[in-house]
Amino acid sequence: MTNTILDRLPALGAEALTFLARDRADAMAREWLGGTLSAVQSPQWRLAQSLALELALSLPSTMGTTAFDRLARDMKGRPPDDIAAAALLRRGRIRLARLSGRVFDDLATGESRMVLPTPFSDEVGAGVCFGVFTAFDEAHVAAARPLVRLDDAALALARGFIRPGNLGLGNGVRCAEAVYRYIVRNAGAPGATAPRKPKLPFQPDRNRLDALAAAWAKLGRDPNARELAQARGLAEHDALMDALLSVGIARNGGAPELASAYTRIAAVLIETMALRAAHGSGRGNLDAVAAAIDAGIARGSYPREGRHLFDSLRERVKLSAARPTDDATDLDRLVQRIRALRAKTVEQGCTEQEALAAAEKVAELLDRYGLNLSELDLRKQSCEGIGIETDRKRRGPIDECMGTIAAFFDCRAWSETAEDATLRYVFFGLPADVQAAVYLHDLIALAFVSETAVFQAGDFYRSADSGRRRSATNSFQLGLARGINEKLRTLRQARDAAGAGSSGRALVPIKDSMIDDELEHLGLTFHRKATARKRVLPGAYHAGKEAGERFEYRPGIEQG
Repeated sequence: MTNTILDRLPALGAEALTFLARDRADAMAREWLGGTLSAVQSPQWRLAQSLALELALSLPSTMGTTAFDRLARDMKGRPPDDIAAAALLRRGRIRLARLSGRVFDDLATGESRMVLPTPFSDEVGAGVCFGVFTAFDEAHVAAARPLVRLDDAALALARGFIRPGNLGLGNGVRCAEAVYRYIVRNAGAPGATAPRKPKLPFQPDRNRLDALAAAWAKLGRDPNARELAQARGLAEHDALMDALLSVGIARNGGAPELASAYTRIAAVLIETMALRAAHGSGRGNLDAVAAAIDAGIARGSYPREGRHLFDSLRERVKLSAARPTDDATDLDRLVQRIRALRAKTVEQGCTEQEALAAAEKVAELLDRYGLNLSELDLRKQSCEGIGIETDRKRRGPIDECMGTIAAFFDCRAWSETAEDATLRYVFFGLPADVQAAVYLHDLIALAFVSETAVFQAGDFYRSADSGRRRSATNSFQLGLARGINEKLRTLRQARDAAGAGSSGRALVPIKDSMIDDELEHLGLTFHRKATARKRVLPGAYHAGKEAGERFEYRPGIEQG
């Protein structure tokens, strides 16, 4: 039974190649040979192409699956031996080993097992080799794909990827790429037995993190503002984990300048993500990074040193106070008043007219405060952000109001997808403006509830067929959002006209530039998404739009 399964490995391994995008492997092979189209004329082209295909088998797709994974999932209806052999391929991992007869010694972990005979281990014979091995059981392994013999220089290069404490290869795919590139570029050359310095970084031509580390390793000075902005633009979960991992690989590979560059980049990424989290964004969850590192350590796929470095760098991140306390008294008083208004109105509920009236009142408070500000006073403030959880996975009609709410109070808004796939929004700007935007959002959300309830109690909704009532409600809410947006834009224009020439509204361009600068500091860039036109029931839509345009009632919020 064992021999039958092992005998199927070569054929199924060849079948796995059909699940690859060959152009991806050819691109790697060309890069190893200089990156030009004439690389296919090189005597090493066949070797490069063969090794690139071997590496591509272990490369995960954008969905996180390898060719072996896709092969194993395609085994329905196949003989049991084929299914078992495909499972062995799927479990295969890139290993650095020494073969002595039937003894397999893993040079990255120190473990020893017996190697089962396959054509691949038989061909390479005794010595140090590199390639995909699969665990057959607790005592035996088998070579699942063709292996390569390593000379002293290639072995030294591979050893640079071993995690301290014999914890295995830090990144088997990157190690394989470095080893295969070396073999291709040195094929047929007189081999020097002295270890060569590893070629690092790993993929500066294709990987933004590696390219930035390569550039910073050559700086000889602290990164300037433009270079720091490039690093902040990389501040995401995966990039941070890769940077932490690359520190140890570069250090073990004899490249201290590169290790230092990766460390600096990791520090910038942690600082940027911490700032994002402090400003209400979900794109800065360092606790999630810590959990992912711990999970990798538990699986044996991530070094403990990476967690130690993460903790050390995170400890060094110190967020400065948002603004000096001696200049904050009036601003704090304004913010507290807006919060009190918000708490009172949210508790009582409100109609759409009350929401708009409250927005006008808060805008008046902000403008009155702005009259007392100089440009210097304004610039002493720091931006902040507040996140709004929607508990929805799809956009709704109220989302059409987010940008208008933000613009009404001179701040910005963007949407994010939370870890549980729900939609969330972030309002970002100067402190009082953000508080006002959140306040108005809450009022409009309440108005949507109350106005929708009135609509659903009316003749149009009650006379609609049960199958069209959901569409009627959605159409009404889209009209309500349209009416509220138009009214807010009209109020904003009147507000700007009334305050023309006053110091408060004259400072708006300065606010905009401060927000732009802070967003750049957070490494955040945004893209507008085109939204499809929605079909509506005209009667319900116009009823909502008329409700949104009404603005006559003025509640006594001055007592708030």
